[in-house]
Amino acid sequence: MDRTKKLEIDIKREISYIISELVKDPRVGFVTVTDTTLSPDHKYLDIYVSVLDKQAGIQNSMEGLKKSSGFIKRKLRERIELRNIPTLRFKYDNSIDKGMRITGILDELKKNKEDNG
Repeated sequence: MDRTKKLEIDIKREISYIISELVKDPRVGFVTVTDTTLSPDHKYLDIYVSVLDKQAGIQNSMEGLKKSSGFIKRKLRERIELRNIPTLRFKYDNSIDKGMRITGILDELKKNKEDNG
């Protein structure tokens, strides 16, 4: 495993902790960090998140995360030794939604097959 990938894993773990335990913005809600990708020059960090509470609103959670990015960056600086902390960019990860939709379709097909034959 290369150094950048190890760093991404460490950062993902720390950001997950910071969001779940330290961020107090009520808009954020229940957010899970699904992945992180560090740019080759280490200036940008894309943080992919999934939002469990869809009724609170994905947009609301994303806005809360964006507003909290300075706080998250400061806490990350305290928890990880990096020369420069990258700019945080939060992105919604809809792969879980897609997976659930596919599972629903497959379950429906299986049910139809059992009913018809």
